[in-house]
This record gives sequence, structure tokens and C-alpha cells, in this order.
Amino acid sequence: MKTEVPKGMIRKIPTEKNSLTFFLEDRKGNKKEYEDSMINLEERIEKALIKMFRDLDIQAMVKSDRYSLPYTNQVVHTGYGESYLNAAFLSAPFKRKIVKELLEKNLFKIRFFVFAEIEDHFPMGKVNYYFNYYVHE
Repeated sequence: MKTEVPKGMIRKIPTEKNSLTFFLEDRKGNKKEYEDSMINLEERIEKALIKMFRDLDIQAMVKSDRYSLPYTNQVVHTGYGESYLNAAFLSAPFKRKIVKELLEKNLFKIRFFVFAEIEDHFPMGKVNYYFNYYVHE
């Protein structure tokens, strides 16, 4: 599995003061554990999306070498830490945004990957989600 981020996309490393890092699987605070946690989050979202796409009769695949996909489209969503801190990690609003775009464009076959990062943002941080996809004809 490739762990290098796509060109033009840099995975920002949040500061230790960022409240959202509490929800990561490994909170040691080093770059490797942070990246592993974010990749795990991305893969969980991708699996849920594939299942949802199957129900909508959209053929969707994630490449084995995820970040090597030459994507041509992108859906971006930002989840903010709130009084319910875990709200930034809720993927439902992100998934709804993705489904809306695919249905509006009447797409039936795509290849995609999800990229996520935690970013410092006052007062509690934010999570940026990127759904990068390529349309198959």
C-alpha cells in the first residue's frame, strides 16, 4: 500500500494542542502514527462508500496503490470540532455531499480514494476530507 500523499496535497500535521488528536487510534503524537491513523480513517470511509455506491448501482473501486490515481474531480468537506468534539469525524455529511454530486452528474462508474487530514483551527480543530475520483466511460 502506498502511503505517499498525492502531488499538490500535503498532509498537515496538527499540533499537540489540537483537541481532535484525542480521537486518533494512536496518540503518541509522531508523524508516522498520525499518518497511519488517518489512512485507517480513510480506508474505513472508502469501504462504507463502496457499500453505499453498490446499493445505488454505481460501480466504484479504490486502486491498490490508492494515491496513484490520476483523479480529475474532487469533493471537499470540512468537519469542525464543536462542543461534541467527535462531530468533526462524522462522515455522514461528507458522504451525502459525495452522493449528491455523483447523482447530479449521473455517474455510474468511478475510481476514487479519500484523503483526510486534521488541521489546527480555533478553538478545537477541523478535519478536511477530500474525495478524489476519476470517471470511467
